[in-house]
Amino acid sequence: MIYVKLGKGGPKVSAIGLGFWEIGSTSWRGSEEVSVNIVRAAVNNGISFFDTAEVYGMGRSERSLGNAVKTLGLRPDDIVVATKVAGFRPLRWLVAKAAEASARRLGLRPSLLQLHWPPPAWVPLCEPLRGLEDAAKRGLTEFIGVSNFPGHMLEEAASCLRSAEIVSDQVEYSLAFRTPELDVFRTAEKLGIGIIAYSPLAKGALAGAAATRRIQRMDPRFRAASRDLELQEALTKVAASHGVTKAQVALSWIVGKGAVPIPGTTKPERVAELAGSAELRLADDELSLLDKASSKYVSVWGRGYSNLRALRFIPCGLQYLGVKVMGGA
Repeated sequence: MIYVKLGKGGPKVSAIGLGFWEIGSTSWRGSEEVSVNIVRAAVNNGISFFDTAEVYGMGRSERSLGNAVKTLGLRPDDIVVATKVAGFRPLRWLVAKAAEASARRLGLRPSLLQLHWPPPAWVPLCEPLRGLEDAAKRGLTEFIGVSNFPGHMLEEAASCLRSAEIVSDQVEYSLAFRTPELDVFRTAEKLGIGIIAYSPLAKGALAGAAATRRIQRMDPRFRAASRDLELQEALTKVAASHGVTKAQVALSWIVGKGAVPIPGTTKPERVAELAGSAELRLADDELSLLDKASSKYVSVWGRGYSNLRALRFIPCGLQYLGVKVMGGA
């Protein structure tokens, strides 16, 4: 496994992490029972970085990850656990309170605490960011970051802080969704902020998976990538030349772009495959082939990163009620 520093001042993490959205979540209906075997397989294959969030199954994902860490007897120095506070917490004290709750569910202090999405447009952006800063001051986390922040908001967020710095921005990024290259990557490079890439396989489409779940069938990136013959043929060609899988090629491409992908899985036997992506070296002509085949996905989804933008126009209370009614994300 290869290890990289997350941003200029962040933790050292494995070049491939694991996302725990699928485990214990409502959207994926992933079983919590597999978490111990997944974390065991991950650690055995050099993966040290695990990401979850308070809204994944309304805390079920955090508890599942924390239970796995405890069961396996892992030490805080062995791994980097990241979690995310929901964007419907508009006040700094609510952010710190949520950090306390996440630590209880995890049974440990998360190394990285992130704001899952920006607050509503009428809430001062600095308010929840300073809540993250307060959490770091109180020892509830070592590092702070954000998620789903477009470039201009990332720059504004960085200016809010006095005693801490944003080390990462977690955004959707894959061969099927390259929009962050237009704004997030440029701002992050300027500020020395690391990029964490969620949905790096477009919910399985870039691994050649069939749409077996509603969340896949409803996802425009999944549909586009699944039907894109040029992109699928490019993945197949590169994978065949190395004797690896499409998923490994797609993840290696992201690593080569300087981001840390956090694919998810409910199958422990797939962890070694995902981990192996870190050491796959693609030739320049292979990278060019993949870049060309996916070039349309730089701008087809918009001229700047806008994931969860609609939430900026929904009051915090309604956001919370919606997530609670659904049983979490």
